[in-house]
Amino acid sequence: MKKRMKVLAAMSAAVVALSAVAAGCSQGNFVNGPEYSYRVTGKTEEYVINTTGSTVQVDSGITVDGVFDEALYGGRNWLQLNKIVPGGETGSLEMTTYFSDTGILVAAHIVDSRPAVYSSSVETGNQTCFSGYFAFEDATTVGNDVYEIECTAGNRFKISEFVNGSLRVLSIPEDQMPVHAVRRIGDITKGECYEYYVEYFMPYSLYGKSARPVNVYFNPTMISATLDDYGNAIADMRTWYNFGGEQSSLNGWGKPNSGYVFDRNGFICNDLIIEEAEGGTVTEEWGYDWTIDGDVVNLNIQPDEGYVIEHLYFNGEDVVSSVMGNVYSFTAYGDTTVVPTFVSQSAAIQVENSVEAWVGYPPSEFVVKLNNGESDFTLEYDETKLEIDKENRTVRALAEGRFEVKVTSGEDTASFYVNASVVDTSGTQWNYSGFTSSATDRANQYAANGTDGKTTVFIGDSFFDAASWSWNNFYTDYAGKDALTLGISSSTSFDWENFYLHDHAVLDMAPKNLVVNVGTNNFYDDHRSMQETVRDIERLFTCLHAAMPDTQIYCFSIALRADTTYSASISAANDALQEWCENRDWITFIDVEDKVTTGDLADGVHPNANAYRDIYMKELEAAGCVIEDE
Repeated sequence: MKKRMKVLAAMSAAVVALSAVAAGCSQGNFVNGPEYSYRVTGKTEEYVINTTGSTVQVDSGITVDGVFDEALYGGRNWLQLNKIVPGGETGSLEMTTYFSDTGILVAAHIVDSRPAVYSSSVETGNQTCFSGYFAFEDATTVGNDVYEIECTAGNRFKISEFVNGSLRVLSIPEDQMPVHAVRRIGDITKGECYEYYVEYFMPYSLYGKSARPVNVYFNPTMISATLDDYGNAIADMRTWYNFGGEQSSLNGWGKPNSGYVFDRNGFICNDLIIEEAEGGTVTEEWGYDWTIDGDVVNLNIQPDEGYVIEHLYFNGEDVVSSVMGNVYSFTAYGDTTVVPTFVSQSAAIQVENSVEAWVGYPPSEFVVKLNNGESDFTLEYDETKLEIDKENRTVRALAEGRFEVKVTSGEDTASFYVNASVVDTSGTQWNYSGFTSSATDRANQYAANGTDGKTTVFIGDSFFDAASWSWNNFYTDYAGKDALTLGISSSTSFDWENFYLHDHAVLDMAPKNLVVNVGTNNFYDDHRSMQETVRDIERLFTCLHAAMPDTQIYCFSIALRADTTYSASISAANDALQEWCENRDWITFIDVEDKVTTGDLADGVHPNANAYRDIYMKELEAAGCVIEDE
């Protein structure tokens, strides 16, 4: 496998270097202490932590010292992960496992952009630490033999077990006590340690096992921390980066036997091969060239200037019509080969690569910009499949399919494609019967208090529902302003689209501004993919614009939740929606994704009162939304 070969090569080089150091141990300068020993080797200090308190017999051929020079490491499949935190914090983690006759060996190499800290009085999870949720293959729920294992950069080791939904420190008999070691690069006492190696051996008997497992599950976490002058943890300076939670759709309390799984050869994964192409690049969003079965993977497509994506062959099938905002998302199964092709796009004519349109729906806008000094253009397309209003730059779908529209202006040409589809309304997400009463109430509110062409109306889900507890300070925050919040808790884009399709009175209005927050429930309640959600929201806005052609629409980015299951997909959807909105003058995208942190959430989902005032209101004003006085 490509990634694992590269990692193995890097690890092999490290092993050679480490073996050379080990071979010269008798000539090193050792300084011993109660907690650790270290030797000076040139300009680099390598700390080897002594292990104490264990009577476990480690299998022959294994030395637990944080130096991965045993023969068993040859041919291991290593899980390689990249930590990426908004604001510039980075790191990397490589880990693998080995199943011996009597126990399991775990090895990890951590590099962090923050210096390592340790303390004998601070909880293990509040100092620099390699942590992870661990289970054998027979675990199916969190309450079924799932453990949290922590080993700090200072070599404090702890195992906790999930009992009745809570973590409880495991009481370990001396004859089953794991053997553990940490090797640090750089002096941790001087803030110079940015890299460390962890190695520990756990007997199977500790977990009630007697033989080698087939698989084990390990969901790794990098904990970066900062201590104050008294050696206490600074709470807001701790980064708990769980790779499953941050980077995998398979993460979840109910999935201990999926995600990052290891067998007798180490990490289990598929190859992801992305071929190079002239005119642009395609990369996996985290920089990986491997995938896990069942995981949602996003590919970022970056055309060079003057180029657009022409084809994207996914295991031989062209999936370019599913590219949204230069992102292609797929659920991984088996090895994958991706072959992109880019085509030079004349800068004289600028168009969107593709336009979504729906049979039986209002027409969709397309973009044609002339930079060649010409004032006019012609269009070539199949008139039995598409109906185009050149003057208004709109296209109406007459049939399903992907259709080319050729643009000619003077001697210059360009093409864009229309992805025409029929909307399937048979799914449960289209059932809006539970919202009819709320919709009637919102319609009555506008009829009584709204003024066409003057009022600013907020609609969407619970974020803009003053009848719920979410933004119950709305009318205080906008005191004296002609503003109404008519959101409906738990609604999705489908529910608001239903109000349009069925001529519901809730959309019988023509406000000056329409501020919309939708999408989070499309992911978390309806479990839509990134591409589906982008299309769902684009289709809703197309309907809203048709219903209120003179209203300026403001679209807030989909908010991230404390539950990070859909975080990667939400970020990709926001990027695609932002690009779509930028090409339409009647809608403005307001990106607050990176501005709203978990500390700004009242309950892990909804913004708190300060976030509404300091982020949502201020960003809406900065976007140019002028709310009239009453």
